[in-house]
Amino acid sequence: MRQLFETASPGPVLVLTHDNPDPDALASGKALATLLEKVWSIPSHLVYSGTVARADNRAMLKYLTPEWDHQDTIEDLDKYSALALVDTQPGAGNNRLPSTHSPIIVFDHHHPLRETIKSVQYADIQPQVGATVTLLYKYLETAEIVADPILATAMFYGIKTDTHGLSRGVSPADEATYIKLLSLLDHKILVQVEHAGLDRDNFRALHRGLKAARLFGQAIIARLGILDWPDQGAEMADLLIRLEGARAVLCQGEHDGILHLSIRTKILEEDAGQLIQRVVLAPGRAGGHGSMAGGQVPLSGGSAERAMDEIEKRFLTAMEEEGDGESLL
Repeated sequence: MRQLFETASPGPVLVLTHDNPDPDALASGKALATLLEKVWSIPSHLVYSGTVARADNRAMLKYLTPEWDHQDTIEDLDKYSALALVDTQPGAGNNRLPSTHSPIIVFDHHHPLRETIKSVQYADIQPQVGATVTLLYKYLETAEIVADPILATAMFYGIKTDTHGLSRGVSPADEATYIKLLSLLDHKILVQVEHAGLDRDNFRALHRGLKAARLFGQAIIARLGILDWPDQGAEMADLLIRLEGARAVLCQGEHDGILHLSIRTKILEEDAGQLIQRVVLAPGRAGGHGSMAGGQVPLSGGSAERAMDEIEKRFLTAMEEEGDGESLL
């Protein structure tokens, strides 16, 4: 990776991540920017697209990773010396990098490995790792860069959320990094992020989601209708998978003409990344690993109900469940 920057043209590196970024994505971008600045004195411009709506994610953006700028249309790409992606891949369908441009660096941990990665000069993609920020920590450690309390807290929370406190999709590298960061982080700020306040819309959405949930044996489906924010389904799936006896959860909902899918599975049960590949509809894209996965299906004027019907049918077939289901409540 050193050679890429030693020969790069002057200017900042543009760092992009997936739409509606989560803590792992936000922390990974900040870690990469720190590496570039400390080792090569190269500035970065961190840009995200979509919405940061979850209360803890908003708090993280405010207190831990304020460097990120919001742009739904990525402009003036030629002013950057290089393009980098974190927690996503070119062609994944969940980022705003134009197809006319290729990043020179990609860090990610999601299934599947995209064909477009072959055009990337430097790619570190490790699906067996629970969080992308774990990969970035190795580079900081190799460069003998000690994370300051704010960066350490961001990286710690990125690992914690993506692995659910080291309980899902975790690798030995995640565990080691998690422990090392414990002594460096700012515990007071971590509490502010973890326990960020919820407004009444969050509780209304929770009520609607619980009413929508239906049980099909050991599978749960929640058709959430119009989503207030894109990752509302992911929040609901995180909750529903905790139901005793459940093996897998599918939550679906529409936001701005896109059907959002979230799948969660119990640890040591179905692999969510493989499961979502079996249910997503073309031309939609999906990815994931371990016990969590997500996808997006552009509706392009088509019926959301028909698309959800087909996805739910595929999901139940994959889970070997059938019937009309019963209400959770």
